[in-house]
Amino acid sequence: MSITIENGIYTDTRNVNIFDVDSLNRAHPRYYFDMVQEVAGSHAHHIGVSIPQLQKQNKTWVVTRTRMNIFAYASWPANLSFRTWPQIPWKLYFPRTCQGVDQNGHLLFESLSQWVVVDLDSQRPVKPDLIAQLFGSSMQDQIVDPDLGRRISFNGDIAYTSNPIVGYEDIDLNRHVNNVAYVKWMLESLPYSFKDTHVATEIDISFLAQAFIGVEIEVNTAQAKQEGENVSFLHEVVNRNSQTRLAVAKTIWKKG
Repeated sequence: MSITIENGIYTDTRNVNIFDVDSLNRAHPRYYFDMVQEVAGSHAHHIGVSIPQLQKQNKTWVVTRTRMNIFAYASWPANLSFRTWPQIPWKLYFPRTCQGVDQNGHLLFESLSQWVVVDLDSQRPVKPDLIAQLFGSSMQDQIVDPDLGRRISFNGDIAYTSNPIVGYEDIDLNRHVNNVAYVKWMLESLPYSFKDTHVATEIDISFLAQAFIGVEIEVNTAQAKQEGENVSFLHEVVNRNSQTRLAVAKTIWKKG
């Protein structure tokens, strides 16, 4: 692992482990989301604004939306480079970009996440200008457009339904279900035969409400739609106890 911070951009190298790939030796999309979370957290820790550091001020980070464009999938074994940077606040959000790059310098993916700082007592967002000063000179201008447009709406005929179990390892530092668990559940809802012949090229997921240990989960995936040569699905994660929608997403796939 090699870490540098230059001009506000944090760069880290990480291995692709054998448990990070599927049976066809392609990195799981979940692995890319894991790395987005990992390097963002590590960068925040280095500049003093990680979740444990903010919790001492009775605040925390919550991600509300991530859009990831995937251009290629790494194979095992590999050593990848990940670079991330926070952009200047936009509305209530702290946009953060992350890129994954292979050993030949080829871009594997790029994501933009919209984060908010939440007051732990009120559970309401904190105005960004009260937190931005903690970043110092690490924030960048809007290199990537922070406006992701309207949030995905779940509609259409349901093709697949599953009921994953919230496990202890799904719970994160905020003591709620981690955002990567929602991604995993949504992708797991698709048939194995489809994923053997297709790869995701875009995942756009919005996180709407929190879930905790003991919650019963339902994942619904709407029937596929053709988009040129690609196929898209809509997904929702629902709290079955309260019928609260926890997350919605759109995924786009191509043959590969």
